[in-house]
Amino acid sequence: MPNITDLRVQLEKTIKALESKQKASGERIFGQYLESYRDTLLAIDSGAPQSEVNRLANKLLNCARGYMETSSNYQQGFLNEMGKTEKIVKNL
Repeated sequence: MPNITDLRVQLEKTIKALESKQKASGERIFGQYLESYRDTLLAIDSGAPQSEVNRLANKLLNCARGYMETSSNYQQGFLNEMGKTEKIVKNL
């Protein structure tokens, strides 16, 4: 079963992938996604209570699906990372 450390590591990977995609595409939606992912990472790093981390992490659920509704290219690295993050969040 994944734990907060697993989530933290995956958040960092996802943030890096999102930053790369944002630089390449310039799409504004990535700024919104990045804010949510960074807020969750900050909560973990600042020692926020588990309930707060869970609340923020739950906001990440379905972000990948939401993006896929706007794109026909589902084979993008950042989507894979977002999916991995969502899997961890669901199993916390």
